[in-house]
Amino acid sequence: MEASDASSAQTTSATSRPNAAATAPAAGDATKSSRPLVITILAVYSIVLAIITGIPQLYYVLFAINPHVFPIGPNANPLGAVWYNYILGGQQGGYLTVDPGTLAGGIEDAFMMGPLYLITGIGLLRLSKWVYAVGIITGAMIFYADLYFLLSGTLAAHHTTTDLITTIISGIPYLVYPLWLVPTLLTHKSLFVGRMRS
Repeated sequence: MEASDASSAQTTSATSRPNAAATAPAAGDATKSSRPLVITILAVYSIVLAIITGIPQLYYVLFAINPHVFPIGPNANPLGAVWYNYILGGQQGGYLTVDPGTLAGGIEDAFMMGPLYLITGIGLLRLSKWVYAVGIITGAMIFYADLYFLLSGTLAAHHTTTDLITTIISGIPYLVYPLWLVPTLLTHKSLFVGRMRS
């Protein structure tokens, strides 16, 4: 009789206990639920900056190497036409010819900042532990670069009004990014530092 009661109790316990595998949230769901909306927006922002920075600047580097194969003009290929419209039909100087300073900035954006934006965006989406350090480095680098870009573009005496306007407008997204990225990483440090220690 005692053996029968013990067997019945075990059966009742097994049927009443919820299935751990069925009730445990999926790993992807847990990551999504633990990632704040501001982190997701910043990740998308980073990836967008990677696209609009890395690809056009790489094209300018190719233009500097061979302007006949990679021209900038209204009737050029799509990227060449985008560059031409970006510089207001050639009114903004320094882009229809190979300028050493502009080329140096293009190389930096194409091979360093563009990949850093992309890596930071992916790391933020995945809440990777390394994105805390990489994000702060990315924010610090673009803040310095954009501050130099804005100051040199606005304080230089030889720049025209058109140059001044386009410099400010094109520099704003890159100035907002580090001023948003770095404080957000610092205030959400536990999301990443906790993962480093675990």
